[in-house]
Amino acid sequence: MIKLIASDLDGTLLQNGAQKLNPEVFPLIRELRRKGIVFAAASGRQYPNLRRLFSPVWQDMIFLAENGALMMQHGEVIASYPVARETGLAIIRDIETYGRCEVLLSGKHTSYLHTRSKDLAAALLYDTRNAVTIVDDFAQVDEPFLKISAFDPEGIEHAAAHFQERWGGVVSAAVSGEEWMDFTVANKGGAIRLLQQKFGFQKAEMMAFGDNYNDLQMLEAVGHGYIMENAAEPLRERFPLHAKRVEDTLAAFLEGRLL
Repeated sequence: MIKLIASDLDGTLLQNGAQKLNPEVFPLIRELRRKGIVFAAASGRQYPNLRRLFSPVWQDMIFLAENGALMMQHGEVIASYPVARETGLAIIRDIETYGRCEVLLSGKHTSYLHTRSKDLAAALLYDTRNAVTIVDDFAQVDEPFLKISAFDPEGIEHAAAHFQERWGGVVSAAVSGEEWMDFTVANKGGAIRLLQQKFGFQKAEMMAFGDNYNDLQMLEAVGHGYIMENAAEPLRERFPLHAKRVEDTLAAFLEGRLL
């Protein structure tokens, strides 16, 4: 019996650049909760953004924000895993000096930006609707560094190998979108394993949905890992269970047509 279902957002529950959830997901989450099944949003997005997206049902679920670096339930912190400050500042310096890359630094309630691009700031504020604070120097940020992200407007594939080589052995460094790469000491798989321990779930009792490389550990941590049909071919080949829409798979599960 499934007891936990986790889903990524961008490219998974939010497809084709959507910034609002399909309303049909909310009654599905309520029904999961009624059946005693925990639903978790597992995303690189910040917690305030996720809570806003799921506002009709936020009290019925768990949030694995910042790729699992911040875990929240009922407005309370379950766990938090910040990057060591000196390590974080070194990663930031590397990103700032590499090509056209920009830095987005994530705290608990806001992200910090020192941008050369007004377009990026506008996109984060008005499209993604993140809470954003502009700083002159990231060293001025005095709260824990939950996640550091590199943004390359020309596509992160140009920079990913460099960052992976420099930092992959120090932190979790994973491509999270066409233009983004995330650096954390946590990952979604570790967050799932913590929930597994917290609630006493077995691997076979957990399901997850994802579409990108920052979802790998999460999909491997559960017994039923669904990769989205729009994912990169190497990922589709790696996971035999595929989904076109999370909502359709959840509905089929609740109707008894899966598992």
